[in-house]
Amino acid sequence: MTPAPYNRPRIQNTTSTWEGGVAVTGPVLTGGAAASGSPDCGASAPGRESARLRRRRAAAPWLAGMATLLALCSGCASLPENAVAERLDERTGTTVTAMQRPIELVSTEPRGSNSDPFAYVAPFETNRMGTRQLFVWVAVPDERGGAAVPVVLVGGETLPLRPLGADPRTAGLASFPYETPAPWSALQVYQIDEAALRTLGAAAGIELTVRYADGRVMRFSGAPRPPQIVAEFLRSLGL
Repeated sequence: MTPAPYNRPRIQNTTSTWEGGVAVTGPVLTGGAAASGSPDCGASAPGRESARLRRRRAAAPWLAGMATLLALCSGCASLPENAVAERLDERTGTTVTAMQRPIELVSTEPRGSNSDPFAYVAPFETNRMGTRQLFVWVAVPDERGGAAVPVVLVGGETLPLRPLGADPRTAGLASFPYETPAPWSALQVYQIDEAALRTLGAAAGIELTVRYADGRVMRFSGAPRPPQIVAEFLRSLGL
Protein backbone atom coordinates (compact mmCIF):
# COMPACT_ATOMS: atom_id res chain seq x y z
CA MET A 1 0.00 0.00 0.00
CA THR A 2 1.35 3.36 -0.94
CA PRO A 3 1.42 5.68 2.06
CA ALA A 4 -0.69 8.82 1.82
CA PRO A 5 1.33 11.86 0.90
CA TYR A 6 2.37 13.98 3.89
CA ASN A 7 0.71 17.39 3.87
CA ARG A 8 3.54 19.53 5.14
CA PRO A 9 2.35 22.57 7.06
CA ARG A 10 3.21 25.95 5.58
CA ILE A 11 4.37 28.67 7.92
CA GLN A 12 3.45 32.27 7.25
CA ASN A 13 5.78 34.98 8.45
CA THR A 14 3.58 36.66 11.05
CA THR A 15 0.01 37.23 11.95
CA SER A 16 -1.84 39.06 14.69
CA THR A 17 -4.60 37.55 16.83
CA TRP A 18 -6.43 38.89 19.84
CA GLU A 19 -5.59 37.07 23.05
CA GLY A 20 -7.75 38.41 25.85
CA GLY A 21 -8.00 41.85 24.25
CA VAL A 22 -4.25 42.04 23.44
CA ALA A 23 -2.75 41.73 19.97
CA VAL A 24 -0.30 38.80 19.79
CA THR A 25 2.01 38.50 16.78
CA GLY A 26 3.76 35.30 15.69
CA PRO A 27 4.09 32.58 13.06
CA VAL A 28 0.97 30.67 12.08
CA LEU A 29 0.49 27.26 10.53
CA THR A 30 -1.66 27.42 7.41
CA GLY A 31 -1.67 23.76 6.41
CA GLY A 32 -1.00 20.29 7.72
CA ALA A 33 -2.18 19.16 11.10
CA ALA A 34 -3.28 22.58 12.29
CA ALA A 35 -5.26 23.28 9.12
CA SER A 36 -6.85 19.86 8.93
CA GLY A 37 -7.97 19.79 12.53
CA SER A 38 -5.62 16.90 13.48
CA PRO A 39 -4.60 16.55 17.12
CA ASP A 40 -1.62 18.64 18.17
CA CYS A 41 0.20 18.23 21.50
CA GLY A 42 -2.84 16.70 23.18
CA ALA A 43 -5.24 19.61 22.44
CA SER A 44 -7.96 19.40 19.82
CA ALA A 45 -8.15 22.05 17.08
CA PRO A 46 -11.91 22.65 17.69
CA GLY A 47 -11.14 23.38 21.32
CA ARG A 48 -8.44 25.85 20.38
CA GLU A 49 -10.73 27.51 17.82
CA SER A 50 -13.55 27.81 20.36
CA ALA A 51 -11.24 29.47 22.86
CA ARG A 52 -10.03 31.92 20.22
CA LEU A 53 -13.60 32.75 19.18
CA ARG A 54 -14.57 33.38 22.80
CA ARG A 55 -11.60 35.70 23.27
CA ARG A 56 -12.37 37.58 20.05
CA ARG A 57 -16.03 37.95 21.01
CA ALA A 58 -15.05 39.23 24.44
CA ALA A 59 -12.71 41.81 22.88
CA ALA A 60 -15.16 43.00 20.21
CA PRO A 61 -17.28 45.32 22.47
CA TRP A 62 -14.11 46.89 23.91
CA LEU A 63 -12.74 47.55 20.44
CA ALA A 64 -16.05 48.98 19.22
CA GLY A 65 -16.26 51.25 22.27
CA MET A 66 -12.72 52.54 21.76
CA ALA A 67 -13.44 53.25 18.08
CA THR A 68 -16.59 55.19 18.98
CA LEU A 69 -14.75 57.18 21.66
CA LEU A 70 -11.95 58.09 19.27
CA ALA A 71 -14.46 59.19 16.64
CA LEU A 72 -16.30 61.37 19.15
CA CYS A 73 -13.08 62.93 20.43
CA SER A 74 -11.98 63.66 16.88
CA GLY A 75 -15.30 65.37 16.14
CA CYS A 76 -15.13 67.45 19.31
CA ALA A 77 -11.58 68.56 18.59
CA SER A 78 -12.62 69.82 15.18
CA LEU A 79 -15.36 72.10 16.53
CA PRO A 80 -14.26 75.72 16.93
CA GLU A 81 -14.60 77.24 20.40
CA ASN A 82 -16.23 80.32 18.87
CA ALA A 83 -16.08 82.21 15.60
CA VAL A 84 -17.36 85.28 13.79
CA ALA A 85 -19.85 84.90 10.96
CA GLU A 86 -22.27 86.88 8.81
CA ARG A 87 -25.94 86.14 8.30
CA LEU A 88 -28.86 87.83 6.62
CA ASP A 89 -31.86 89.10 8.55
CA GLU A 90 -34.21 88.18 5.72
CA ARG A 91 -37.24 90.18 6.78
CA THR A 92 -35.29 93.44 6.84
CA GLY A 93 -32.61 92.65 4.25
CA THR A 94 -29.93 93.56 6.79
CA THR A 95 -26.55 91.85 6.91
CA VAL A 96 -25.59 91.02 10.50
CA THR A 97 -22.04 90.24 11.65
CA ALA A 98 -21.94 88.45 15.00
CA MET A 99 -20.15 85.78 16.98
CA GLN A 100 -21.51 82.26 16.79
CA ARG A 101 -22.03 82.23 20.56
CA PRO A 102 -22.24 85.04 23.13
CA ILE A 103 -19.71 85.41 25.94
CA GLU A 104 -20.83 83.53 29.05
CA LEU A 105 -20.65 85.24 32.45
CA VAL A 106 -21.18 83.50 35.80
CA SER A 107 -22.73 84.88 38.97
CA THR A 108 -20.12 85.92 41.54
CA GLU A 109 -22.54 85.20 44.43
CA PRO A 110 -23.99 81.80 45.31
CA ARG A 111 -27.49 81.31 43.93
CA GLY A 112 -30.15 78.78 44.84
CA SER A 113 -30.44 75.45 43.07
CA ASN A 114 -33.45 76.75 41.14
CA SER A 115 -31.72 79.97 40.06
CA ASP A 116 -29.90 80.49 36.79
CA PRO A 117 -26.28 81.57 37.43
CA PHE A 118 -25.47 82.66 33.86
CA ALA A 119 -25.61 85.95 31.99
CA TYR A 120 -24.45 86.63 28.44
CA VAL A 121 -23.00 89.53 26.48
CA ALA A 122 -21.98 89.86 22.83
CA PRO A 123 -21.47 92.54 20.18
CA PHE A 124 -22.95 92.59 16.68
CA GLU A 125 -22.96 94.88 13.67
CA THR A 126 -25.76 95.63 11.22
CA ASN A 127 -25.16 96.71 7.63
CA ARG A 128 -28.18 97.83 5.66
CA MET A 129 -27.37 99.21 2.23
CA GLY A 130 -24.02 100.50 3.49
CA THR A 131 -25.35 102.01 6.73
CA ARG A 132 -23.45 100.29 9.52
CA GLN A 133 -24.27 100.34 13.23
CA LEU A 134 -22.66 98.69 16.26
CA PHE A 135 -24.60 97.08 19.11
CA VAL A 136 -24.14 95.01 22.25
CA TRP A 137 -26.66 92.33 23.22
CA VAL A 138 -27.10 91.28 26.87
CA ALA A 139 -29.16 88.53 28.52
CA VAL A 140 -29.58 88.16 32.30
CA PRO A 141 -31.63 85.69 34.37
CA ASP A 142 -34.89 87.19 35.60
CA GLU A 143 -36.87 84.38 37.19
CA ARG A 144 -38.92 86.70 39.45
CA GLY A 145 -39.21 89.58 37.00
CA GLY A 146 -38.31 93.21 37.62
CA ALA A 147 -34.74 93.30 36.28
CA ALA A 148 -33.47 96.83 35.60
CA VAL A 149 -31.19 97.70 32.70
CA PRO A 150 -27.91 95.78 33.23
CA VAL A 151 -24.63 97.69 33.50
CA VAL A 152 -21.59 96.36 31.62
CA LEU A 153 -18.16 97.01 33.13
CA VAL A 154 -14.63 96.52 31.81
CA GLY A 155 -11.68 96.86 34.20
CA GLY A 156 -14.07 98.12 36.88
CA GLU A 157 -15.24 100.99 34.67
CA THR A 158 -18.73 101.27 33.20
CA LEU A 159 -18.71 100.75 29.47
CA PRO A 160 -20.45 103.70 27.75
CA LEU A 161 -23.55 102.17 26.17
CA ARG A 162 -26.92 103.56 25.12
CA PRO A 163 -29.74 101.17 26.09
CA LEU A 164 -32.40 100.68 23.42
CA GLY A 165 -34.65 98.09 25.06
CA ALA A 166 -35.48 94.44 24.40
CA ASP A 167 -37.11 94.78 20.97
CA PRO A 168 -34.88 93.78 18.01
CA ARG A 169 -36.65 96.40 15.90
CA THR A 170 -34.74 99.08 17.84
CA ALA A 171 -31.64 97.70 16.09
CA GLY A 172 -33.45 97.55 12.75
CA LEU A 173 -33.85 93.76 12.87
CA ALA A 174 -36.67 91.26 12.90
CA SER A 175 -34.78 89.09 15.39
CA PHE A 176 -31.57 89.27 17.38
CA PRO A 177 -28.53 87.34 16.08
CA TYR A 178 -28.26 85.51 19.42
CA GLU A 179 -30.83 83.08 20.76
CA THR A 180 -32.61 83.83 24.04
CA PRO A 181 -30.85 81.55 26.56
CA ALA A 182 -33.93 80.65 28.62
CA PRO A 183 -37.63 81.54 28.92
CA TRP A 184 -36.83 83.58 32.07
CA SER A 185 -34.02 85.59 30.42
CA ALA A 186 -34.36 89.37 30.25
CA LEU A 187 -32.83 90.86 27.09
CA GLN A 188 -31.35 94.27 26.48
CA VAL A 189 -29.66 95.75 23.42
CA TYR A 190 -27.38 98.77 23.49
CA GLN A 191 -25.82 100.97 20.87
CA ILE A 192 -22.04 101.19 21.20
CA ASP A 193 -19.46 103.35 19.46
CA GLU A 194 -16.19 102.16 17.95
CA ALA A 195 -14.02 103.40 20.84
CA ALA A 196 -16.09 101.53 23.44
CA LEU A 197 -16.08 98.42 21.26
CA ARG A 198 -12.28 98.57 21.09
CA THR A 199 -12.21 98.74 24.90
CA LEU A 200 -14.40 95.65 25.01
CA GLY A 201 -12.13 93.91 22.47
CA ALA A 202 -9.02 94.54 24.60
CA ALA A 203 -10.64 93.33 27.83
CA ALA A 204 -9.35 90.19 29.53
CA GLY A 205 -12.56 90.03 31.57
CA ILE A 206 -16.07 91.44 31.50
CA GLU A 207 -18.39 92.21 34.42
CA LEU A 208 -22.10 92.87 34.53
CA THR A 209 -24.40 94.05 37.33
CA VAL A 210 -28.18 94.10 37.41
CA ARG A 211 -30.58 95.40 40.07
CA TYR A 212 -33.94 93.73 40.59
CA ALA A 213 -37.22 95.20 41.77
CA ASP A 214 -36.92 93.46 45.16
CA GLY A 215 -33.63 95.25 45.85
CA ARG A 216 -31.27 92.42 44.96
CA VAL A 217 -28.12 93.32 43.00
CA MET A 218 -26.55 90.46 41.07
CA ARG A 219 -23.02 90.52 39.68
CA PHE A 220 -21.69 88.36 36.88
CA SER A 221 -18.19 88.03 35.49
CA GLY A 222 -16.35 86.06 32.85
CA ALA A 223 -13.82 86.15 30.05
CA PRO A 224 -14.16 85.83 26.28
CA ARG A 225 -13.52 82.32 24.93
CA PRO A 226 -11.28 82.24 23.03
CA PRO A 227 -9.66 85.37 24.51
CA GLN A 228 -9.27 87.07 21.11
CA ILE A 229 -12.84 86.51 19.89
CA VAL A 230 -13.93 90.16 20.28
CA ALA A 231 -10.70 91.34 18.63
CA GLU A 232 -11.47 88.91 15.79
CA PHE A 233 -14.94 90.44 15.56
CA LEU A 234 -13.33 93.87 15.21
CA ARG A 235 -10.95 92.63 12.51
CA SER A 236 -13.85 91.14 10.56
CA LEU A 237 -15.35 94.64 10.43
CA GLY A 238 -12.07 96.20 9.31
CA LEU A 239 -11.70 98.09 12.61
